[in-house]
Amino acid sequence: MEKQTSKIFATIVIVILATTMIFASITYSRISHLSLSLFTHAFPANTPLPLAKHGYVKRIFTGTRGEQLVYYLYIPSHYTPRQKYPLVLLLHGGGEKSNLKNTTAQNQAVLLNQSYVQVWTSSYAAPANPDIQQHWPTFVVVPQIATTQQWVDANVRKGSYVQTPQPTAALSLTIQLLDALQRQYAGIDASRRYITGISSGALGVWDAIERWPDYFAAAAPLAGAGDPAKVAGIKNLPIWAFHGAKDGSIPVSGSRDMIAALKAIGGDPRYTEFPNSTHVIWSNVYSLLGASTRVANFFSWLFLQKR
Repeated sequence: MEKQTSKIFATIVIVILATTMIFASITYSRISHLSLSLFTHAFPANTPLPLAKHGYVKRIFTGTRGEQLVYYLYIPSHYTPRQKYPLVLLLHGGGEKSNLKNTTAQNQAVLLNQSYVQVWTSSYAAPANPDIQQHWPTFVVVPQIATTQQWVDANVRKGSYVQTPQPTAALSLTIQLLDALQRQYAGIDASRRYITGISSGALGVWDAIERWPDYFAAAAPLAGAGDPAKVAGIKNLPIWAFHGAKDGSIPVSGSRDMIAALKAIGGDPRYTEFPNSTHVIWSNVYSLLGASTRVANFFSWLFLQKR
């Protein structure tokens, strides 16, 4: 009788263990499937994963003629197409161009390691961090052109220039890219597209708004220049330009000429000139680490603008 009871007990234990293992297997399978489903929903097929260090996604855009443009895209956290978000186009300076002699990682680092690029993300850390993504969740687009390309076909060291009949391939491709992103992401607010840039990228800002005056809601060129004869179309566009009075790379006359031309036709642009600064003024404007003077209301001004 005792042996029979032991056999029955052993059988019950085996059944319980087997049932537990089956249940665990099913549960694991469901959890794994759910995790995979959530992962693939968050990042659809063929979509590059975010670069963990800064949140930008690297992509390559192909234009209508087959031209390609490397760009980095920041997508707001918790993005939903049911909500509307602004978009910031950031044009880099000459020192952040890609070089065919460098590795992909090197070209990426030369751009994304810049504080003026990182400040637009949620991961930037500085004592005066403007917390852009917390206050104004926004798409950020940062194209990277090569050393063989230019934003504008002009001698940047001469300041003001005469605009060419056609934009450069890089600038034209950038506008095509923005149009494509507008179609891809229903949440991008076409009435709140902003453009800003530094140094040679600031020349690109002036050139872009003069060629496409109705495309952006506001512009902020930092240490740039444009064609003073082409400002008629941007008379009423919200513009805040910045320059260092002692700039030895792009003459301060580049900004002064544009502001004077706008005011001459009744425009009301903002202009901040740093009397003791040379070329690198973006730390002050974007509130970056090490800034000597900060433009406290720059971001609130920018994101307030709407077409």
